[in-house]
Amino acid sequence: MKIDLASAGREMTRITLIAHQGLNTLIVELLTSMGVDSLIVENARCVRQKMNSRFWGFPGLNAELSDAATEIYRLSVCRDAAPGILEKLIDRLDLRIPGRGAVYAQDLLEITNLQPAEIKLEAAGSDSLLHDLSLITGIQTKSGSGENLPGVALKLGVGVPVVSLGIGTGIRDRLGLLRITISPEKELVFLMVPSHDADGLQRLLIEEGHLDRPGGGFLYQTPIRAGMVDPLIRIGRQEHAASIEQIIAAIDDLKKGTAWRKRFFGMESTSENRNETTFSHREISFFCHEGEGDSFVHAAMQAGAEGATMSRVRALYLQDGADGRSVPFEHGILCVSAALENDIMQALYEVAAKVENQDWILQSLVASSVFSHKRN
Repeated sequence: MKIDLASAGREMTRITLIAHQGLNTLIVELLTSMGVDSLIVENARCVRQKMNSRFWGFPGLNAELSDAATEIYRLSVCRDAAPGILEKLIDRLDLRIPGRGAVYAQDLLEITNLQPAEIKLEAAGSDSLLHDLSLITGIQTKSGSGENLPGVALKLGVGVPVVSLGIGTGIRDRLGLLRITISPEKELVFLMVPSHDADGLQRLLIEEGHLDRPGGGFLYQTPIRAGMVDPLIRIGRQEHAASIEQIIAAIDDLKKGTAWRKRFFGMESTSENRNETTFSHREISFFCHEGEGDSFVHAAMQAGAEGATMSRVRALYLQDGADGRSVPFEHGILCVSAALENDIMQALYEVAAKVENQDWILQSLVASSVFSHKRN
């Protein structure tokens, strides 16, 4: 059962909304009113620096990491509808207020039996979105030898890290008894950064987080079509009327971009000057009912993938009397060479055609700047 990706797949846009758990009811009501049929929800945490006064009245502030319960919402929409959906989410959820959340859109290829929702929105009156962003995804062993990646990102001022939990499969499963020395638990760290600084910031994360050591972690980049960043890196006591992050966010809005705050010169890597040869890898994702993920991973590895990171998520069905019905799902992420994309997608499709539940989703997105210790 051979498939042609160009004909079997459809060009879609995946919208990822990251918001505080307290906004769940409002988000579901908003997406239902927009005509969204279903979406994937994942529990996560948003990590920030909490600033406290020093003991004994010493000047200055102490910083410690603080977690906030967060949920990641993912939905696929037609590409033409994406800008209007982003703008409506930003307006209705007040995402311009620091700390409320972030949202971004990524163009990808999707194969699924599900029909795309017919979402009709009025064209946005103004474009307040940033279009020069990239997503750095880090996958790190929870008890690995590298330093805590979210802490390093905050120390460097890279952005607000969002962290979810997963289980690594693949290479570890082939190590026999040695696998007991490697924890299967993984942390997935997501960072939205300016595209023109993405390579430099990733290099800093690798060096400062000691990811260039065995077991340090795995990083790669994927392009963002448009989005809005949450600038609230620090919470708690502050010494001025506005934090530096709030000032930066205000200037980003005035400048309609992030190019004015370029940190690394002589390293041009914006999405405009990247070509297909730059995107040497693919981020392949699959969503399936709980209990079916192992067969997808096995098929992908037989086709050449080295492993996958699995996460527990849930699918929310919003239309046709579903009334927010929630179903346990599994989400698998693989980052593979572009040369393997067709073989792996073919293998995943063959498994998907045989599973009992047919509301699975396969997605492929271009990726670049892939780093792991074993590649050095």
